[in-house]
Amino acid sequence: EPASPISIEMKSSKLHPAGRRLFEERQGKALLIYQGGKLRLEHYAEGFQSDTKVNSYSMVKSLVGALVLRAHADGRIQSLRDPVGRYLTELGDTEFRAIPILAFLQMRSGVVYEPDGVKSALGGDSKDIEATRLNPFGPMPRLHMRGLDAVSGKLRVRRGQQGRYSYQNINTAILGRLISKVYDKPLEDILSEKIWVPAGAQDAFWRQYGPGGPVSPYCCLYATPRDWLRVGIFLVNNGTKDGAFLPRYLWRRFLGHDLSYDAIRSGHYGLHIYQNVLDRAGEPLQGPFTYMMGSGGQIVYLMPNQDLVAVRFGEEIQLLHSTLYTGWRSISE
Repeated sequence: EPASPISIEMKSSKLHPAGRRLFEERQGKALLIYQGGKLRLEHYAEGFQSDTKVNSYSMVKSLVGALVLRAHADGRIQSLRDPVGRYLTELGDTEFRAIPILAFLQMRSGVVYEPDGVKSALGGDSKDIEATRLNPFGPMPRLHMRGLDAVSGKLRVRRGQQGRYSYQNINTAILGRLISKVYDKPLEDILSEKIWVPAGAQDAFWRQYGPGGPVSPYCCLYATPRDWLRVGIFLVNNGTKDGAFLPRYLWRRFLGHDLSYDAIRSGHYGLHIYQNVLDRAGEPLQGPFTYMMGSGGQIVYLMPNQDLVAVRFGEEIQLLHSTLYTGWRSISE
C-alpha cells in the first residue's frame, strides 16, 4: 500500500472564529488544510468523520483534465491541438471531429449540448446551465443516465460558438472517452494508476452508467476529504519522490503558472481547472491559486508557492477567497 504523502506529524489548530461562522453559515461538512509538509487543520461538522466518503460532483473534471495532459506526456496524444476525430472516429459529424482536443479542455469546443442560460461560477465567467433547468427527456439526463453512446448522434457544433467559454459536461464526457481510448483501459483504472494510488489515496467509488458500465467522467467520485487532500498534494508536488506526474512545462500550464495577473484576477478557467488570485489588502496570504470545484462548493485549493493545499466540502457554496483567508489565520494564529 503506498505511503501517504501527508506527514504523520500534525500541528493542532482550531478553526478561526470568522472561519467557523463562514463554515456553519454555508453548511460546511469538512475543512482540511495542509501546509509546510503537515496536516495543520482538520475540522468537521457534527456527524461527519474523517472516513466519510463524499461526492466530488464536478471536482473530478480537473482530474480528467490532468489525465489528458498525462496522455500527451506519455505520447498517447501527439498534440493537444490534434482534432479529436483523430482518436475518436466514431463520434459526431465531420465538423465535430475537427475540433481540437485543447478546445474541449478549455470548455471552448462550441458543442453546446445542454440548455441555454447563464449562472455565475464563483466570480468567474458565466457558464451555461448544466441540469438546473431539468427536463427529464432532455439531453443532459440522457447523458447522465445512459452515457456518451446514447447521445453520440447529437454531437454538433453550434455556429459562432467555437472559442467561446461555455461550461458543458459533454466536454468532459468526450475527454473521458478519449483517455480511455488512447490507453485502451477503463477511465477509473487510468485514474487509479496515474494519480490515485501514487498519491496514497484509498478506496473510492465513481458513479457508473449502470452496473458494469463506464464511469461518468464529469461527476461523482466518492472519496474522503483526506484522500482529496492527498490528491491535491500530489498535484502541488507534481508527483512523488518516485517520479514526476507531468513534465514541468505541462505541470506549470495545468496550474496556470504562466498566466498573467490580469488573466486570472477576475477568475479563469484553464485546462479543466480554475485559477484566481488572493489580493485583499491587509491579508497576510496573497498570490495566485488554482482550484478544483464541484457543485455546492466542494473545492480543492492548490497554492504551490505556499506549499498549501486546502479541501472544503459542504452543502452550499462558501466564499472562495474568504475560505483561504480564514483558513490561513487558523493555522497562523
